[in-house]
Amino acid sequence: MSLLLPHLRRVRIEAEGLTATQWSSPQEKAKLANAILAFVAKGLPEEGFSKALYQRVSQMWGFIACFNRDGFAGRYFCSTQGRLAFLDQIVARGGIGDPAWTWSDVESRIAALLVEHQVLDLYRAELRQETLRGEQALLRRLLDRHGVPADHAGRISLAPALSAPLSRQQPVQMGLL
Repeated sequence: MSLLLPHLRRVRIEAEGLTATQWSSPQEKAKLANAILAFVAKGLPEEGFSKALYQRVSQMWGFIACFNRDGFAGRYFCSTQGRLAFLDQIVARGGIGDPAWTWSDVESRIAALLVEHQVLDLYRAELRQETLRGEQALLRRLLDRHGVPADHAGRISLAPALSAPLSRQQPVQMGLL
């Protein structure tokens, strides 16, 4: 599940204070930095991970290219766990290097904004909820499969099921042909 974070849409990284590289102006850095923030604000949807984002992000925060855009998106944007791993790497790496040669100024600003807006905490909470929902669904399927009834209020008593003897399976005879 993607988490929509509309408050991040109002956050802007301005070109002032960013350092030009031989290949990128501060304005280009700011434009792509804001595109990355907008992508995070939209919940990191796989379909929103453009080729331009892939080309830049796969060179930032120590990410590797994962062969192509689809591989990168499949690893990081198809699940809450993947999204959390993506965000966690951004925060853990911050910005490394000289901003006259790298995008480390953009990297460190985005990492700081993710911390300031508690984005990782929100994704961790969502992952816990997903895990709980999955475990509850599994429990319901197991209880249904093994005939453990619920009372009229939906409460389940495991006492009868746990005190029942386990059925003995007949030994299986196997032969070699």
